[in-house]
Amino acid sequence: MNTFAELITTFFTTYLVQEQGASRHTVLAYRDAFKMLLSFAARSRTVDRLGFEDLSREVILQFLNHLEKERGNEILTRNARLAALHTFFRYVMTKKPELASPCQEVLSIPFKRTTRRTLGYLTEEETKSVLGHIDRDALRGERDYVLLALLYDTGARVQELLDLTPADFSLDRPAFVKVTGKGRKERICPLLPQTARLVKSFLAGVEENAPCFLNHCGQALSRHGVRYVLKKYLARACQEMPRLARPGISPHTMRHAKAMHLLQAGLPPVAIKDILGHAHLKSTEIYVEADLEMRRKALEQVGTHSKTRRRKNLRPDLLKWLESL
Repeated sequence: MNTFAELITTFFTTYLVQEQGASRHTVLAYRDAFKMLLSFAARSRTVDRLGFEDLSREVILQFLNHLEKERGNEILTRNARLAALHTFFRYVMTKKPELASPCQEVLSIPFKRTTRRTLGYLTEEETKSVLGHIDRDALRGERDYVLLALLYDTGARVQELLDLTPADFSLDRPAFVKVTGKGRKERICPLLPQTARLVKSFLAGVEENAPCFLNHCGQALSRHGVRYVLKKYLARACQEMPRLARPGISPHTMRHAKAMHLLQAGLPPVAIKDILGHAHLKSTEIYVEADLEMRRKALEQVGTHSKTRRRKNLRPDLLKWLESL
C-alpha cells in the first residue's frame, strides 16, 4: 500500500473512528467528500495511481468550483466538503511533518461566505392541514402519520428521528424520547400525551432495538424516504390550502415550525435551545429574529392607514424645529 492510500485508510479507520469517536454519519459524509474528490482528481487515470502531490491547492480549488458549477451544490455543501478536507490535511501534518507545506496551502483555502436564507416554517394551521390529509387506514398511513407527528412534536432533525428505536421512548407520564444529536450529544424531548399514545400503539410488537420506521422493503427508512412522504401529503394539502405549494418546504421545515410555535407560545429561547439540541444560543436566535421581523411587517401593515394623516402634522423642516427646542 502506498503512502497516500495508507494515509487515507488510517484517517478513516483509526483517526476518525478510534481517536475522534466520530459518528457513523460523520464518517459517511467524509467518505462521500473523498469519493468525489478522488474521482475528480483522477479524471485522466485510475484512482490507484494518485499520489499526495495530486491533491494540491489548485486541484482542491478546481474541485470546489466543480461542486458549485457542475454539480450545482450550494455554498453550504461546498463548505462542508472543504471542512472534511481540512480535517484530513491537519491529520496528515501530524503524521507526515515533511508534507506540512502543501498541507498548509490547502488549509489556507477559506470557507465561502453565504447569505442567510429567510427562515421558512409552517404555521399551526398549515401543520394540521398536512397531518389531516394522511389516510391512516391506508397502507403505511399510520407510519406516515406517526413519522410526521413525531418530526414536529420533537423538533428533531430527520436523521435523529430515523435513528430512534423503541428503547429510546419512555411513554409513561411524563412521556419523553431520548434523542442523540450532533456530536453524539443526548437530549430529552418531551412528548404530548396524544403523541405518546400514538407512538405506544404504533410501536407495539416492534423489537426494542429495531428502527422505528421502515420502508416498503422492511429496511430502515432513509432521509429521502421522509422527504417523499412529506411531499406526498403536501401535494394533497395544497388542493385546499394553495399557499402550501410554495418552494422550500422540507422535513427540516417541521423543526423550524416547532421552534417558532414554542417561541410564539412564550417559551424562552434558552429552553428552545435545549429542546432542539443547539450547541449555542446563537443558533436559536434566528427564530427570535424571524418572529420579530414577522411582527414588524404586521405592524407596518396595520399602520399604513394613518401614515398620511400623521405626516400632515409634521413641520416642514423637522431638523430646524428640533434644534430650536
